[in-house]
Amino acid sequence: MIAPCTLPCPVPRAVVPAARPRPVRAALAASAILAAPMLPAVPMLLATPVFLATPVFLATPMLLASPARAAGPVFPPAASLGLVPPAGMTPAKGFSGFEHRSGASIIIAEMPAEAYPQLVERFTPEGLRATGFAAQGPGEPLAVAGGEGRILRGTQPANGQTYAKWIAIVRGAPGTGLVTVQVPQAAAGQVPDAAVEAALRTIAFRAPVSVADQIAALPYTVGDLGGFRPVRVFMGNGLMLTDGPKDVDPEGEQALVIVTPSVGRVAVPQGGESALARKAFLAGLPQFKDVAITQEDRSTRGGAAVVRLQGTARDAKSGRPLLLTQTMAFEPGRYLRVLGVAGADKPATLAAMERVAASASLR
Repeated sequence: MIAPCTLPCPVPRAVVPAARPRPVRAALAASAILAAPMLPAVPMLLATPVFLATPVFLATPMLLASPARAAGPVFPPAASLGLVPPAGMTPAKGFSGFEHRSGASIIIAEMPAEAYPQLVERFTPEGLRATGFAAQGPGEPLAVAGGEGRILRGTQPANGQTYAKWIAIVRGAPGTGLVTVQVPQAAAGQVPDAAVEAALRTIAFRAPVSVADQIAALPYTVGDLGGFRPVRVFMGNGLMLTDGPKDVDPEGEQALVIVTPSVGRVAVPQGGESALARKAFLAGLPQFKDVAITQEDRSTRGGAAVVRLQGTARDAKSGRPLLLTQTMAFEPGRYLRVLGVAGADKPATLAAMERVAASASLR
């Protein structure tokens, strides 16, 4: 199960002045990084990253081996951003980053270079206070080989306990990176502050990996892209698709499909899948307003409980009418979510989005 995130999160599309184009890629990534507890990775349509606010804690201890501290930076599969993790932390299996059996984690998210100034603009104690993140002092420069960065330190409550938290925004030749470290206070002896600080000083970039290789490393497969084009992979586990040629779509003219799995173990009561799906649909899309469900059905697929919703909404900024579709496939302890957004003038696009959802399955 995931706890809150703490940084650029939802994908609201109104954080940057309209004059500055907002990369679709950045927006989506942002949404995913700071999703709501239990409703991880829910990126959305063209907006600016608003990652500075929702924590993403892994609530369930990860029972993994504790290898010796690496000699050089370790890069998650298909990632261009890595670091030397603290002793006892291993590459995570469900997200881009590292995890510790105590429940501590390092979450790495990558975005386009254009995202950096947008994130830095909101990277303040005040900007994150509403999310429950209590900063211990102002942001500080963070030295990054071949680039630059900023860091905030603080604490944040989640899952009935308090976490020490570090949030770093970095920029290098391949693009922008967001590194979030969260350590349960009870685990401070296993992952001490000094070890975290040392790890953050080793953040490094490498040449970008191709989108095809990133897709191949995802923890799920998508057999039918429905005619959509892959834009990028974010957080190592989220896939963004669009139906147009633009990677930057400030007007939100292109349809968007986002595929994201749960992070960590998610405890969903038997029969509670529909309630969780409705919550994600109605309350997990802050960049939209007037969200309403127009159709709902439940089925099974290979042992998974599948909840499909369709609905309508309006863009929170422009008021433009939109059509939404969401399919969540629940397996024991995990789920896969496919979210589609299109203009109200493109009803036929929903069928193509649902083809994508029907073809997606966890590995």
